Amino acid sequence: MKSNKFKILTFSFVMMLSLVSCGGDEEKTGLDILSDEGLVVGRIINEESTHSLVNYETAGLKKPRSIQADAIDKKTGNPVTPNATEIYVGFYKSTMGPKDVEVRYYASHADAITYGQPPADKTIAMGHEAGGAVKGAGTFAKSSYGAYIISGNVVVLCQVQIEVCDELVAGLE
Repeated sequence: MKSNKFKILTFSFVMMLSLVSCGGDEEKTGLDILSDEGLVVGRIINEESTHSLVNYETAGLKKPRSIQADAIDKKTGNPVTPNATEIYVGFYKSTMGPKDVEVRYYASHADAITYGQPPADKTIAMGHEAGGAVKGAGTFAKSSYGAYIISGNVVVLCQVQIEVCDELVAGLE
Protein backbone atom coordinates (compact mmCIF):
# COMPACT_ATOMS: atom_id res chain seq x y z
CA MET A 1 0.00 0.00 0.00
CA LYS A 2 2.75 2.43 0.98
CA SER A 3 4.71 1.43 -2.13
CA ASN A 4 1.74 2.18 -4.41
CA LYS A 5 1.29 5.59 -2.80
CA PHE A 6 4.97 6.36 -3.38
CA LYS A 7 4.74 5.27 -7.01
CA ILE A 8 1.67 7.43 -7.59
CA LEU A 9 3.28 10.44 -5.92
CA THR A 10 6.53 9.94 -7.86
CA PHE A 11 4.68 9.63 -11.16
CA SER A 12 2.54 12.69 -10.40
CA PHE A 13 5.61 14.72 -9.44
CA VAL A 14 7.51 13.75 -12.58
CA MET A 15 4.55 14.51 -14.81
CA MET A 16 3.98 17.87 -13.08
CA LEU A 17 7.65 18.80 -13.51
CA SER A 18 7.59 17.85 -17.16
CA LEU A 19 4.57 20.06 -17.78
CA VAL A 20 6.00 23.02 -15.85
CA SER A 21 9.69 22.85 -16.75
CA CYS A 22 9.56 21.98 -20.42
CA GLY A 23 8.75 24.80 -22.75
CA GLY A 24 9.11 24.70 -26.49
CA ASP A 25 10.20 21.45 -28.10
CA GLU A 26 9.46 18.87 -25.40
CA GLU A 27 10.21 15.95 -27.70
CA LYS A 28 13.85 17.04 -27.97
CA THR A 29 14.59 18.42 -24.51
CA GLY A 30 12.32 16.46 -22.17
CA LEU A 31 12.79 16.47 -18.42
CA ASP A 32 16.32 16.16 -17.05
CA ILE A 33 17.09 14.32 -13.80
CA LEU A 34 20.16 15.71 -12.05
CA SER A 35 22.62 14.09 -9.65
CA ASP A 36 23.55 15.75 -6.37
CA GLU A 37 26.56 17.18 -8.22
CA GLY A 38 24.32 18.76 -10.88
CA LEU A 39 25.16 16.29 -13.66
CA VAL A 40 22.37 15.06 -15.94
CA VAL A 41 21.95 11.37 -15.11
CA GLY A 42 18.48 10.84 -16.54
CA ARG A 43 16.12 12.24 -19.10
CA ILE A 44 12.44 11.63 -19.89
CA ILE A 45 11.44 12.20 -23.51
CA ASN A 46 9.18 11.03 -26.35
CA GLU A 47 6.09 10.44 -24.24
CA GLU A 48 4.00 9.34 -27.24
CA SER A 49 6.54 6.86 -28.66
CA THR A 50 6.49 3.09 -28.53
CA HIS A 51 9.69 1.27 -29.47
CA SER A 52 10.75 -2.32 -30.10
CA LEU A 53 14.11 -4.08 -30.21
CA VAL A 54 14.18 -3.65 -34.00
CA ASN A 55 14.06 0.14 -33.55
CA TYR A 56 17.09 0.06 -31.26
CA GLU A 57 19.01 -2.31 -33.53
CA THR A 58 18.36 0.06 -36.43
CA ALA A 59 19.58 2.95 -34.24
CA GLY A 60 22.85 1.10 -33.62
CA LEU A 61 22.41 -1.31 -30.68
CA LYS A 62 24.85 -4.14 -31.37
CA LYS A 63 24.68 -7.79 -30.26
CA PRO A 64 21.58 -7.48 -28.07
CA ARG A 65 21.25 -10.41 -25.71
CA SER A 66 18.03 -11.07 -23.81
CA ILE A 67 18.23 -11.27 -20.03
CA GLN A 68 15.62 -12.20 -17.45
CA ALA A 69 13.00 -9.47 -17.11
CA ASP A 70 11.35 -10.93 -14.02
CA ALA A 71 14.49 -11.46 -11.90
CA ILE A 72 14.01 -11.38 -8.13
CA ASP A 73 16.49 -9.77 -5.73
CA LYS A 74 17.72 -12.63 -3.53
CA LYS A 75 18.19 -10.35 -0.50
CA THR A 76 14.80 -8.61 -0.54
CA GLY A 77 12.60 -10.98 -2.55
CA ASN A 78 11.43 -8.00 -4.64
CA PRO A 79 11.51 -7.81 -8.44
CA VAL A 80 14.70 -6.20 -9.77
CA THR A 81 12.89 -4.59 -12.72
CA PRO A 82 9.18 -4.69 -11.83
CA ASN A 83 6.76 -4.88 -14.76
CA ALA A 84 9.51 -4.92 -17.41
CA THR A 85 8.33 -7.01 -20.34
CA GLU A 86 11.75 -7.57 -21.96
CA ILE A 87 15.36 -6.60 -21.23
CA TYR A 88 18.33 -6.68 -23.59
CA VAL A 89 21.99 -5.89 -23.05
CA GLY A 90 24.37 -4.99 -25.83
CA PHE A 91 26.68 -2.20 -26.85
CA TYR A 92 26.55 0.96 -28.90
CA LYS A 93 29.40 2.52 -30.91
CA SER A 94 29.09 6.10 -29.69
CA THR A 95 31.38 9.00 -30.54
CA MET A 96 33.05 8.18 -27.20
CA GLY A 97 33.77 4.62 -28.34
CA PRO A 98 31.82 1.38 -27.77
CA LYS A 99 29.66 1.59 -24.63
CA ASP A 100 27.51 -0.95 -22.78
CA VAL A 101 23.78 -0.41 -23.01
CA GLU A 102 20.80 -2.06 -21.33
CA VAL A 103 17.34 -1.60 -22.86
CA ARG A 104 14.30 -2.30 -20.64
CA TYR A 105 10.87 -2.47 -22.28
CA TYR A 106 7.57 -1.66 -20.57
CA ALA A 107 3.94 -1.74 -21.69
CA SER A 108 3.69 2.07 -21.85
CA HIS A 109 5.49 5.34 -21.17
CA ALA A 110 3.63 5.64 -17.85
CA ASP A 111 4.84 2.16 -16.83
CA ALA A 112 8.39 3.02 -17.86
CA ILE A 113 8.29 6.01 -15.51
CA THR A 114 6.35 4.39 -12.66
CA TYR A 115 8.09 1.00 -12.64
CA GLY A 116 11.28 1.63 -14.62
CA GLN A 117 12.62 4.90 -13.24
CA PRO A 118 13.17 3.75 -9.59
CA PRO A 119 15.28 0.71 -10.62
CA ALA A 120 17.16 2.87 -13.15
CA ASP A 121 17.93 5.42 -10.43
CA LYS A 122 19.10 2.60 -8.16
CA THR A 123 21.27 1.08 -10.89
CA ILE A 124 23.11 4.29 -11.68
CA ALA A 125 23.44 5.16 -7.97
CA MET A 126 25.10 1.80 -7.35
CA GLY A 127 27.43 2.45 -10.28
CA HIS A 128 28.47 5.80 -8.85
CA GLU A 129 28.96 4.34 -5.35
CA ALA A 130 30.79 1.15 -6.36
CA GLY A 131 32.50 2.03 -9.63
CA GLY A 132 33.90 -0.87 -11.60
CA ALA A 133 32.67 -2.92 -14.49
CA VAL A 134 29.26 -4.38 -15.23
CA LYS A 135 28.70 -7.61 -13.30
CA GLY A 136 25.54 -8.91 -14.91
CA ALA A 137 23.19 -6.25 -16.18
CA GLY A 138 20.04 -5.70 -14.18
CA THR A 139 21.58 -6.95 -10.95
CA PHE A 140 22.59 -3.57 -9.51
CA ALA A 141 26.05 -5.02 -8.74
CA LYS A 142 28.96 -2.73 -9.62
CA SER A 143 27.31 -1.38 -12.72
CA SER A 144 29.14 1.05 -14.92
CA TYR A 145 25.84 2.54 -16.06
CA GLY A 146 26.03 6.25 -15.38
CA ALA A 147 22.85 7.53 -16.98
CA TYR A 148 19.49 6.60 -18.46
CA ILE A 149 16.83 7.90 -20.79
CA ILE A 150 13.17 7.01 -20.62
CA SER A 151 12.01 7.29 -24.22
CA GLY A 152 8.44 6.24 -24.75
CA ASN A 153 7.96 2.74 -23.32
CA VAL A 154 11.70 2.08 -22.89
CA VAL A 155 14.30 2.74 -20.20
CA VAL A 156 17.78 2.86 -21.76
CA LEU A 157 20.74 2.57 -19.36
CA CYS A 158 24.05 3.74 -20.81
CA GLN A 159 27.62 3.29 -19.72
CA VAL A 160 29.30 6.31 -18.19
CA GLN A 161 27.20 9.33 -19.27
CA ILE A 162 23.95 10.65 -20.71
CA GLU A 163 25.48 11.56 -24.10
CA VAL A 164 25.74 7.86 -24.97
CA CYS A 165 21.99 7.48 -24.40
CA ASP A 166 21.31 10.71 -26.34
CA GLU A 167 23.22 9.42 -29.38
CA LEU A 168 21.46 6.04 -29.38
CA VAL A 169 17.98 7.50 -28.92
CA ALA A 170 18.65 10.13 -31.60
CA GLY A 171 19.01 7.23 -34.05
CA LEU A 172 15.36 6.28 -33.41
CA GLU A 173 14.06 9.36 -35.19
